[in-house]
Amino acid sequence: MSGRLQSQVTRAHSMEQAEQGYWHWLSAEELVRQLLHVELENDGYAHGGQSWAEEQGPYPVAGGLIGGTIRDLHSCFNLNALYPGAEGDGNDTASLALEQYQALLRALEFDDFTVEQLSATLLDWLDDDTVLINQYGAEDADYESMPQPYQAANGLMSHVSETRQIIGYTQEVYQRIRPYVCVIPQSSTLAFNINTMDETKAELLSAIFFGELSVDEASRLLASWPETGYEDVAEIMELAELQGIIPEGEEDLPAGDSLTVASEYFELRAAIRFGETEFFATSIVQARGGEVRILHRSRRGYDWDD
Repeated sequence: MSGRLQSQVTRAHSMEQAEQGYWHWLSAEELVRQLLHVELENDGYAHGGQSWAEEQGPYPVAGGLIGGTIRDLHSCFNLNALYPGAEGDGNDTASLALEQYQALLRALEFDDFTVEQLSATLLDWLDDDTVLINQYGAEDADYESMPQPYQAANGLMSHVSETRQIIGYTQEVYQRIRPYVCVIPQSSTLAFNINTMDETKAELLSAIFFGELSVDEASRLLASWPETGYEDVAEIMELAELQGIIPEGEEDLPAGDSLTVASEYFELRAAIRFGETEFFATSIVQARGGEVRILHRSRRGYDWDD
């Protein structure tokens, strides 16, 4: 009886700490909402010199600490943009996204076969049908023949880790692309904000311009980027480094159409300690029209790239 009582007390104590950690998570979200609202409203555009772009905390709270980082989801490649029914100009947006995604894979030094396979299996995972997009693709029959069978999602992804279920996306592949890609839940938005792009992600900037801007050139451009960025896309497209780099035959897929300075989606990666409990969580935040709201919440563990 004494042993069972002790177990119940320990369990109740752990549940209490976990519950308090959850409420601290919600308080971190509220802080992020206020921070984004004020800074985006004041400046009128998003850039890496704003305080949200800096690591936040850890801040002392009653019984523990709260810390975290905020990531602009327009500074990475939204894999949902490859969905055939992409927002904007329908299939034109998805075509542009495919060209840029394949350029990203090449910049990350994948061979041509792997580039074709990773593109095709991802497209088949996203599209609404069960017909192979080409000989490199994979649909329900391929997944159902596995030792632990399942089916293709045939719809937008909810989290970037979902790619691990797609044929070809091994752990090695996932780790190589993970710093450059993301998923905006239930959104096929294709919009990159170079103002908030990490200086170490030159491969992504190169891919936005279909690889015509070399990785070395992209690295130098990001290194010289002003802290407060540029207030509109027209200023960016007028930079000397970006003149005359659209490849022949792809003028109908202008890279400038996929650029923005008005970031809308952000990701909070919170780390909370309360008592003896460590709590890790992710929140997707949308800032639009002066309103900031939470779109997605999920618990997480330690990440390989943390």
